[in-house]
Amino acid sequence: MRLPDFIIIGAAKSGTTTLYQYLCRHPQVYMSTPKEPEFFARDERYAMGMEWYASLFSNAEPHQVCGEASTIYTRWPQFPEAAPRISKALPTVKLIYIMRHPVERAYSHYVQRIKNAQNTRRQLEVQETFEQRIKKESFFLDSSDYMKQIEQYIKLFPKESFLFILMDDLIKNPADTICKVCNFIFIGVDNGMDLVGEKAIAANQAAYHKEWFMRSRITAPLKKIPGLAGAAALLPQGVRDGAYQVLRQLPYRQQVEQKYLPQPMLPETRQMLLARFREPNQKLAEFLERDLSHWDK
Repeated sequence: MRLPDFIIIGAAKSGTTTLYQYLCRHPQVYMSTPKEPEFFARDERYAMGMEWYASLFSNAEPHQVCGEASTIYTRWPQFPEAAPRISKALPTVKLIYIMRHPVERAYSHYVQRIKNAQNTRRQLEVQETFEQRIKKESFFLDSSDYMKQIEQYIKLFPKESFLFILMDDLIKNPADTICKVCNFIFIGVDNGMDLVGEKAIAANQAAYHKEWFMRSRITAPLKKIPGLAGAAALLPQGVRDGAYQVLRQLPYRQQVEQKYLPQPMLPETRQMLLARFREPNQKLAEFLERDLSHWDK
Protein backbone atom coordinates (compact mmCIF):
# COMPACT_ATOMS: atom_id res chain seq x y z
CA MET A 1 0.00 0.00 0.00
CA ARG A 2 1.57 3.25 -1.16
CA LEU A 3 1.30 6.21 1.18
CA PRO A 4 2.83 9.69 0.93
CA ASP A 5 6.48 10.22 1.76
CA PHE A 6 5.83 13.92 2.28
CA ILE A 7 2.93 16.31 2.76
CA ILE A 8 2.72 20.03 2.05
CA ILE A 9 0.64 21.05 5.07
CA GLY A 10 0.11 24.71 4.22
CA ALA A 11 -0.31 27.51 4.52
CA ALA A 12 -3.21 28.32 2.21
CA LYS A 13 -2.51 31.19 -0.21
CA SER A 14 1.23 30.92 0.40
CA GLY A 15 2.41 29.25 -2.78
CA THR A 16 1.35 25.65 -2.15
CA THR A 17 -0.25 25.25 -5.58
CA THR A 18 2.83 26.67 -7.25
CA LEU A 19 5.06 24.22 -5.37
CA TYR A 20 2.68 21.36 -6.14
CA GLN A 21 2.82 22.15 -9.85
CA TYR A 22 6.60 22.33 -9.84
CA LEU A 23 6.82 18.92 -8.17
CA CYS A 24 4.35 17.47 -10.68
CA ARG A 25 7.01 18.18 -13.32
CA HIS A 26 9.55 15.94 -11.63
CA PRO A 27 9.59 12.36 -13.02
CA GLN A 28 10.71 10.98 -9.65
CA VAL A 29 7.84 12.59 -7.75
CA TYR A 30 4.19 11.51 -7.77
CA MET A 31 1.69 14.07 -6.50
CA SER A 32 -1.88 13.12 -5.62
CA THR A 33 -4.90 14.10 -7.65
CA PRO A 34 -6.67 16.03 -6.29
CA LYS A 35 -3.95 18.26 -4.90
CA GLU A 36 -5.78 18.57 -1.57
CA PRO A 37 -7.42 15.29 -0.50
CA GLU A 38 -7.82 16.73 3.04
CA PHE A 39 -8.00 13.14 4.32
CA PHE A 40 -6.64 13.68 7.82
CA ALA A 41 -8.66 16.83 8.53
CA ARG A 42 -12.20 16.13 7.39
CA ASP A 43 -14.03 13.47 9.37
CA GLU A 44 -16.05 12.29 6.39
CA ARG A 45 -12.87 11.73 4.35
CA TYR A 46 -11.04 10.05 7.23
CA ALA A 47 -13.97 7.68 7.67
CA MET A 48 -13.32 6.41 4.12
CA GLY A 49 -10.26 4.64 5.48
CA MET A 50 -6.58 4.28 4.68
CA GLU A 51 -7.24 2.08 1.66
CA TRP A 52 -9.11 4.93 -0.02
CA TYR A 53 -6.30 7.34 0.87
CA ALA A 54 -3.67 4.93 -0.45
CA SER A 55 -5.58 4.65 -3.73
CA LEU A 56 -4.58 8.24 -4.48
CA PHE A 57 -0.98 7.03 -4.81
CA SER A 58 -1.59 3.60 -6.34
CA ASN A 59 -0.41 4.69 -9.80
CA ALA A 60 2.98 5.84 -8.56
CA GLU A 61 6.01 4.04 -10.00
CA PRO A 62 8.32 2.17 -7.59
CA HIS A 63 11.09 4.75 -8.10
CA GLN A 64 8.83 7.73 -7.30
CA VAL A 65 8.27 9.43 -3.97
CA CYS A 66 4.66 10.37 -3.22
CA GLY A 67 3.21 13.57 -1.87
CA GLU A 68 0.03 15.57 -1.38
CA ALA A 69 -0.75 19.17 -0.42
CA SER A 70 -3.73 19.79 1.88
CA THR A 71 -3.57 23.27 3.38
CA ILE A 72 -6.32 22.67 5.93
CA TYR A 73 -3.88 20.48 7.82
CA THR A 74 -2.68 23.77 9.31
CA ARG A 75 -6.06 25.23 10.18
CA TRP A 76 -6.04 24.57 13.90
CA PRO A 77 -8.29 24.80 15.90
CA GLN A 78 -10.87 24.31 13.12
CA PHE A 79 -9.38 20.87 12.32
CA PRO A 80 -7.76 19.75 15.58
CA GLU A 81 -7.42 16.07 14.58
CA ALA A 82 -5.23 16.64 11.50
CA ALA A 83 -1.81 16.57 13.15
CA PRO A 84 -2.54 13.63 15.51
CA ARG A 85 -4.02 11.57 12.69
CA ILE A 86 -1.02 12.23 10.43
CA SER A 87 1.34 11.31 13.25
CA LYS A 88 -0.49 8.04 13.94
CA ALA A 89 -0.71 6.95 10.30
CA LEU A 90 2.56 8.39 8.97
CA PRO A 91 5.06 8.75 11.83
CA THR A 92 8.05 9.15 9.49
CA VAL A 93 6.41 11.44 6.90
CA LYS A 94 8.21 14.63 5.90
CA LEU A 95 6.26 17.88 6.31
CA ILE A 96 6.66 21.02 4.21
CA TYR A 97 5.21 24.29 5.46
CA ILE A 98 5.22 27.46 3.32
CA MET A 99 4.44 30.82 4.90
CA ARG A 100 3.92 34.37 3.68
CA HIS A 101 3.26 37.79 5.21
CA PRO A 102 0.45 36.89 7.64
CA VAL A 103 -1.76 39.91 6.97
CA GLU A 104 -1.47 39.57 3.20
CA ARG A 105 -2.13 35.84 3.46
CA ALA A 106 -5.30 36.40 5.50
CA TYR A 107 -6.70 38.93 3.02
CA SER A 108 -5.74 36.70 0.07
CA HIS A 109 -7.58 33.82 1.75
CA TYR A 110 -10.69 36.00 1.98
CA VAL A 111 -10.43 36.89 -1.71
CA GLN A 112 -9.97 33.22 -2.60
CA ARG A 113 -13.17 32.28 -0.79
CA ILE A 114 -15.08 34.84 -2.86
CA LYS A 115 -13.42 33.59 -6.03
CA ASN A 116 -14.38 29.98 -5.23
CA ALA A 117 -18.00 30.95 -4.67
CA GLN A 118 -18.11 32.89 -7.94
CA ASN A 119 -16.44 30.11 -9.93
CA THR A 120 -18.98 27.59 -8.69
CA ARG A 121 -21.86 30.06 -9.06
CA ARG A 122 -22.79 29.60 -5.39
CA GLN A 123 -22.61 33.34 -4.76
CA LEU A 124 -21.73 35.89 -7.43
CA GLU A 125 -22.12 39.08 -5.42
CA VAL A 126 -19.72 39.99 -2.61
CA GLN A 127 -21.77 39.90 0.56
CA GLU A 128 -19.24 40.92 3.22
CA THR A 129 -16.08 42.94 3.53
CA PHE A 130 -12.85 41.49 4.83
CA GLU A 131 -13.47 43.24 8.13
CA GLN A 132 -16.90 41.65 8.50
CA ARG A 133 -15.64 38.17 7.62
CA ILE A 134 -12.74 38.08 10.08
CA LYS A 135 -15.12 39.02 12.88
CA LYS A 136 -17.33 36.04 12.03
CA GLU A 137 -14.77 33.41 10.97
CA SER A 138 -11.54 33.11 12.92
CA PHE A 139 -9.75 30.75 10.56
CA PHE A 140 -8.63 33.61 8.30
CA LEU A 141 -6.40 34.84 11.12
CA ASP A 142 -5.75 31.48 12.79
CA SER A 143 -4.18 30.21 9.57
CA SER A 144 -1.74 33.12 9.61
CA ASP A 145 -0.61 32.40 13.17
CA TYR A 146 2.12 30.13 11.89
CA MET A 147 3.85 29.40 15.16
CA LYS A 148 0.57 28.26 16.68
CA GLN A 149 0.09 25.88 13.75
CA ILE A 150 3.65 24.58 13.98
CA GLU A 151 3.20 23.89 17.69
CA GLN A 152 0.51 21.33 16.87
CA TYR A 153 3.11 19.31 14.93
CA ILE A 154 6.42 19.75 16.76
CA LYS A 155 5.01 17.96 19.79
CA LEU A 156 4.35 14.95 17.54
CA PHE A 157 7.26 15.02 15.07
CA PRO A 158 11.00 15.70 15.43
CA LYS A 159 12.19 19.00 13.97
CA GLU A 160 14.12 17.20 11.21
CA SER A 161 10.74 16.09 9.83
CA PHE A 162 10.04 19.66 8.72
CA LEU A 163 11.07 21.95 5.92
CA PHE A 164 9.99 25.55 6.47
CA ILE A 165 9.87 27.87 3.46
CA LEU A 166 8.83 31.46 2.94
CA MET A 167 6.72 32.30 -0.08
CA ASP A 168 9.30 34.99 -0.82
CA ASP A 169 11.89 32.22 -1.31
CA LEU A 170 9.70 30.47 -3.87
CA ILE A 171 9.01 33.69 -5.79
CA LYS A 172 12.51 35.19 -5.77
CA ASN A 173 14.58 32.01 -6.06
CA PRO A 174 12.31 29.25 -7.40
CA ALA A 175 15.12 27.01 -8.68
CA ASP A 176 17.06 27.11 -5.40
CA THR A 177 13.88 26.56 -3.39
CA ILE A 178 12.77 23.57 -5.46
CA CYS A 179 16.29 22.12 -5.16
CA LYS A 180 16.01 22.46 -1.38
CA VAL A 181 12.64 20.71 -1.44
CA CYS A 182 14.00 17.84 -3.55
CA ASN A 183 16.94 17.43 -1.19
CA PHE A 184 14.50 17.28 1.70
CA ILE A 185 11.82 14.90 0.45
CA PHE A 186 14.14 12.08 -0.56
CA ILE A 187 17.86 11.59 -1.03
CA GLY A 188 17.31 9.67 -4.24
CA VAL A 189 15.41 12.45 -6.01
CA ASP A 190 17.48 14.25 -8.64
CA ASN A 191 17.85 17.76 -7.23
CA GLY A 192 19.77 18.98 -10.24
CA MET A 193 16.79 18.78 -12.58
CA ASP A 194 15.56 22.15 -13.87
CA LEU A 195 11.86 22.24 -12.96
CA VAL A 196 11.53 25.99 -13.47
CA GLY A 197 12.66 26.20 -17.09
CA GLU A 198 12.20 29.41 -19.01
CA LYS A 199 9.10 30.50 -17.13
CA ALA A 200 8.38 30.28 -13.42
CA ILE A 201 4.97 29.05 -12.26
CA ALA A 202 2.67 31.54 -10.57
CA ALA A 203 -0.48 29.59 -9.76
CA ASN A 204 -3.81 30.81 -8.37
CA GLN A 205 -3.22 34.48 -9.07
CA ALA A 206 -6.29 36.52 -8.21
CA ALA A 207 -5.70 39.01 -11.03
CA TYR A 208 -6.55 36.38 -13.66
CA HIS A 209 -9.89 35.62 -12.05
CA LYS A 210 -10.65 39.31 -11.57
CA GLU A 211 -10.17 40.17 -15.24
CA TRP A 212 -12.16 37.14 -16.47
CA PHE A 213 -14.98 37.67 -14.00
CA MET A 214 -15.22 41.41 -14.61
CA ARG A 215 -15.48 40.80 -18.32
CA SER A 216 -18.24 38.23 -17.82
CA ARG A 217 -20.23 40.59 -15.58
CA ILE A 218 -19.79 43.72 -17.72
CA THR A 219 -20.91 41.91 -20.86
CA ALA A 220 -23.69 39.94 -19.14
CA PRO A 221 -26.50 42.44 -19.96
CA LEU A 222 -25.55 42.41 -23.64
CA LYS A 223 -25.72 38.62 -23.78
CA LYS A 224 -29.38 38.80 -22.78
CA ILE A 225 -30.27 40.68 -25.98
CA PRO A 226 -31.75 38.12 -28.44
CA GLY A 227 -29.30 37.18 -31.16
CA LEU A 228 -26.48 39.45 -29.95
CA ALA A 229 -24.44 36.75 -28.23
CA GLY A 230 -24.51 34.57 -31.35
CA ALA A 231 -23.57 37.48 -33.59
CA ALA A 232 -20.72 38.50 -31.29
CA ALA A 233 -19.32 34.97 -31.39
CA LEU A 234 -18.85 35.33 -35.15
CA LEU A 235 -16.70 38.44 -34.78
CA PRO A 236 -12.88 38.21 -34.66
CA GLN A 237 -11.43 38.14 -31.13
CA GLY A 238 -9.74 41.49 -31.71
CA VAL A 239 -13.07 43.17 -32.47
CA ARG A 240 -14.65 41.70 -29.36
CA ASP A 241 -11.70 42.80 -27.25
CA GLY A 242 -12.01 46.31 -28.63
CA ALA A 243 -15.71 46.46 -27.82
CA TYR A 244 -15.00 45.28 -24.28
CA GLN A 245 -12.40 48.00 -23.80
CA VAL A 246 -15.07 50.57 -24.72
CA LEU A 247 -17.51 49.06 -22.21
CA ARG A 248 -14.85 49.17 -19.50
CA GLN A 249 -14.77 52.94 -19.71
CA LEU A 250 -18.49 53.34 -19.00
CA PRO A 251 -19.74 54.27 -15.50
CA TYR A 252 -21.47 50.90 -15.40
CA ARG A 253 -18.09 49.30 -14.75
CA GLN A 254 -17.82 50.99 -11.35
CA GLN A 255 -21.22 49.62 -10.35
CA VAL A 256 -20.11 46.13 -11.35
CA GLU A 257 -16.87 46.43 -9.38
CA GLN A 258 -18.73 47.54 -6.25
CA LYS A 259 -21.09 44.62 -6.57
CA TYR A 260 -18.78 41.77 -7.54
CA LEU A 261 -15.22 42.59 -6.46
CA PRO A 262 -13.90 42.35 -2.88
CA GLN A 263 -13.08 45.75 -1.46
CA PRO A 264 -9.50 46.43 -0.33
CA MET A 265 -8.56 45.97 3.28
CA LEU A 266 -8.97 49.19 5.26
CA PRO A 267 -5.67 50.84 6.31
CA GLU A 268 -6.72 50.77 9.96
CA THR A 269 -7.46 47.04 9.66
CA ARG A 270 -3.97 46.41 8.33
CA GLN A 271 -2.43 48.32 11.23
CA MET A 272 -4.55 46.39 13.71
CA LEU A 273 -3.51 43.07 12.22
CA LEU A 274 0.16 44.02 12.05
CA ALA A 275 -0.02 44.64 15.79
CA ARG A 276 -1.91 41.39 16.34
CA PHE A 277 0.76 39.30 14.57
CA ARG A 278 3.85 41.13 15.84
CA GLU A 279 4.49 38.85 18.81
CA PRO A 280 3.69 35.56 16.97
CA ASN A 281 5.98 36.69 14.15
CA GLN A 282 8.79 37.30 16.62
CA LYS A 283 8.39 33.81 18.08
CA LEU A 284 8.43 32.35 14.59
CA ALA A 285 11.54 34.33 13.65
CA GLU A 286 13.35 32.93 16.69
CA PHE A 287 12.18 29.40 15.90
CA LEU A 288 13.25 29.62 12.25
CA GLU A 289 16.33 31.73 13.02
CA ARG A 290 15.29 34.07 10.21
CA ASP A 291 14.69 37.79 10.00
CA LEU A 292 10.95 38.40 9.58
CA SER A 293 10.98 42.12 10.35
CA HIS A 294 9.54 42.87 6.90
CA TRP A 295 6.31 41.25 8.12
CA ASP A 296 5.86 44.13 10.57
CA LYS A 297 5.14 46.57 7.72
